[in-house]
Amino acid sequence: MNDIKIALIGNPNSGKTTIFNHLTGFRQKIANYPGVTVEKKQGLKKIDGINLKIIDLPGTYSLYTLSEDETVAKNYILDEKPDVIINILDASNLEKSLLLTTELMDMGRPVLLVLNMMDIADKRDIQIDEKFLEKILELDVVSVIATKKKGLDELLKKAVETAKKNRSFGIRVKFEKNLEKEITNIENRFLKTIDPKEKRLFAIKLLQKDSHIEKKINSKSIVDGINLIKEKLEDKYKEHLEVVFSNQRYDFIRSILTKIYKKKQQKFQKTRSDKIDEVLTHKFFGFPIFLLIMYSVFHLTFSLGAYPTKWIEDGFQFITSSISTLWPENIYSLFRSLVIDGAIAGIGSVLVFMPNIIILFFSISILEDSGYMSRAAFILDRLMHKIGLHGKSFIPLLIGFGCSVPAIMATRFMESKKDRIITILALPLIACSAKLVVFTLLIPAFFSKPYQPIALFALYLIGIVLAIIVIKIFKLTLFKGKTFSFVMELPSYKLPLFKDTLIHMWDRSKEYVKKAGTMILGLSIILWALGTFPIKSKNISETYIGKIGKAMEPAFKPLGFDWKIDTALIGSFVAKEVFNTQIGIIYA
Repeated sequence: MNDIKIALIGNPNSGKTTIFNHLTGFRQKIANYPGVTVEKKQGLKKIDGINLKIIDLPGTYSLYTLSEDETVAKNYILDEKPDVIINILDASNLEKSLLLTTELMDMGRPVLLVLNMMDIADKRDIQIDEKFLEKILELDVVSVIATKKKGLDELLKKAVETAKKNRSFGIRVKFEKNLEKEITNIENRFLKTIDPKEKRLFAIKLLQKDSHIEKKINSKSIVDGINLIKEKLEDKYKEHLEVVFSNQRYDFIRSILTKIYKKKQQKFQKTRSDKIDEVLTHKFFGFPIFLLIMYSVFHLTFSLGAYPTKWIEDGFQFITSSISTLWPENIYSLFRSLVIDGAIAGIGSVLVFMPNIIILFFSISILEDSGYMSRAAFILDRLMHKIGLHGKSFIPLLIGFGCSVPAIMATRFMESKKDRIITILALPLIACSAKLVVFTLLIPAFFSKPYQPIALFALYLIGIVLAIIVIKIFKLTLFKGKTFSFVMELPSYKLPLFKDTLIHMWDRSKEYVKKAGTMILGLSIILWALGTFPIKSKNISETYIGKIGKAMEPAFKPLGFDWKIDTALIGSFVAKEVFNTQIGIIYA
């Protein structure tokens, strides 16, 4: 076996992505799963001549899925059949983590259990008998501390060993007698052609009306027959079968937890995170602290970014002046203009803001990795409920500060269709990173240096206020309905790892650079052409772009825009950053 496919799966905030980053470093490829907007992360690793393809699946609490992310994680394992599934557990909260483990053991694939965050478990006086856990579940178990890179070599070694021997499938949770009887009945009556290793999983998922499994079966008579069994069981238990399965799995988990803990669990004691939360999520102080933190991020974006921004500006000015000096104006004048006024001026006017973008993404990554972003969502939930929106809406609105496109994608986590639509409609009012590029052009033109951070903060705040007003109007008019409760896990605070923060920052910044190097360059050349032709034009007002701008002038005159600014608005319909590009070209 020279190639091994490994799937990493675990609860959100279990340290799964930290392990993935350590194992693969910067040898990662990010794409989307076919047909959906869920991000797909995969990396490569070579060990003892064996090529490992490692897939970082979206975080999920269970294989009974509601969100698109969770569905992707389950379907990948079912369809791609990885050689080994590495299930990352939070050792400090095994009861929550093991629910997913009990479901993975039904999938008929080799599973390797990884107890992560052992240092946090030790601090909470949680001592786990790993050997006994291996014996009870019949799975290989490895302990790691991902943040300190402890145990990762052993993890890879054990993963390869598990895949090669095709072992460690785990036990199957035995449900209540009547439920087990019907599962066996479904396996024997309806699933004769299914792989014996997957029969039990298919039976359980069909009872839970899993659409992906129903498509695989592709038989209406079988689905209808199983639905009759489902109705009979729900009449007996007086509950949805999803709840029945979950409750009985948790009964099993609690029974084994009493056996694997070496030391009796003590009474609840406040952790360091609990003590920090008493301040940062305080009823009165939490929101002002949130505003102070966000203002600090914006201040850092401007003050620290000023120096490299100046270096880049000087660099592009040097390049432009050098080419202008070395390339006489009478030789290939049209092509010279394309290079200097189109390509260099266009890309330069975007890349000059890269330091601001990088610092902003770096700051947001630190807040995410430290665990504070979840608290920010919790704090803002009170406000979201007052305007009649689900607390989860804050997550895409927050992502909207980076980019509206992934923010719109993030609304898939929301169960309410009405809330999804309202959130999407409000997102254009949130100041994204593309708008930051425009802000950084306009703010220095109107405000002196001491007031620039305040102006930027005010623009972001105005966008938030306008978004709230729009949400409130829609909620009271077109999208009336009940707002559901907001449930979100607050992970323990941790010191962000520089490598992880760097990777997150790099991924986001790289996308921005790609945008600047492809779409914006193309648009810059188109706008240059519109501003150059017809060649006989004596000035820019006689060019195609000038004529378009003048045609638009009456509509935008009340805003104080002249035809030159109107031309910059044309390209910004496609990408807001192009506004700066066109301003740079038209005034070049």
